[in-house]
Amino acid sequence: MGTGKLELKRHEENPILVANPDHLWDGGTVFNCGATVTDDGKVVLLYRAVAKGYEKKPNGKGYMNYISRIGYAESEDGIHFSRRSDPFMIPDTDYDLFGCEDPRVTKFKDSEGLRYFITYTAMSAPAFSGRGDRVAVASTLDFSAVEKHGEVIPDLSDKDAVIFPERVNGKIVMFHRIEPNIQMVSFDSFDEIFNPNREFWRGYLNRLEDHVVLQKRYEWEAEKVGSGPPPIKTDEGWLLFYHSVDKNSVYRCGVALLDLDDPSRVIARSPVPVLEPEEDYERYGDVNNVVFPEGAVLLGDTLFLYYGAADTCCALATVKLQEILDYLSKCKV
Repeated sequence: MGTGKLELKRHEENPILVANPDHLWDGGTVFNCGATVTDDGKVVLLYRAVAKGYEKKPNGKGYMNYISRIGYAESEDGIHFSRRSDPFMIPDTDYDLFGCEDPRVTKFKDSEGLRYFITYTAMSAPAFSGRGDRVAVASTLDFSAVEKHGEVIPDLSDKDAVIFPERVNGKIVMFHRIEPNIQMVSFDSFDEIFNPNREFWRGYLNRLEDHVVLQKRYEWEAEKVGSGPPPIKTDEGWLLFYHSVDKNSVYRCGVALLDLDDPSRVIARSPVPVLEPEEDYERYGDVNNVVFPEGAVLLGDTLFLYYGAADTCCALATVKLQEILDYLSKCKV
């Protein structure tokens, strides 16, 4: 087990993205943002937004009139963002009619060219109902338009899916989370992802434990774990930030290092959180005590980690990449 603690530095201007009072669609709350860097150097955030007018349920559990859309923001420095006046993605299909939530963005380049894949939670039933959570995928060439590819894991409550930024041993690799652990699935082509074979998934689910990558292990992960941003490739391995939930429903952030050739093999893992709710904007909001990482980009030698705070705003923490790798070298499993 490792010693010491990795220190991620919260940006002094946090939160970096909050609800926009000039808009209806993202005037209620904004949070949980995926991130990528375009070829021309812009940092793009796709963030979850809820319109003005939602209300707490009478029983105090969740909200009414609560439908998420996905907004677009861009930045030259990764800190100060301008956003579009209209949503980037809206609920407009049977499988996401009640919301498009928690986007992750993967910049994927292969022989067919560059495309950005967006994994998100598609809500086919009202939020907080305990049903209707599905993994869906969309894609875009340049963020000027988006194409939805539909549900990709059929008939299954599932979240926190991320696609790797390149093929691994010729395969397209995706992590997802059937509670309480993180699982891995591989495909030969994107067509296989977009057109799910129910027989394949039945066999997969029958052997679900064989596909587990990261299990809940520590007290601060006692309820469940789930992928954060898409894994980042380093010389030492795939860097995976993930969120965890404890018995008191506190959301924290951990980090793990996975084998480059076999991402199901965990090389190292933080024994303590690398980020947890401490600031007021993380401790108090629509859901208290939440740090939820979803976006990560490398700018020079510094990793920018974007996270949702208390389901109310988007925040930023930074750390040198080498610091992460040095820390994980002491946390081998």
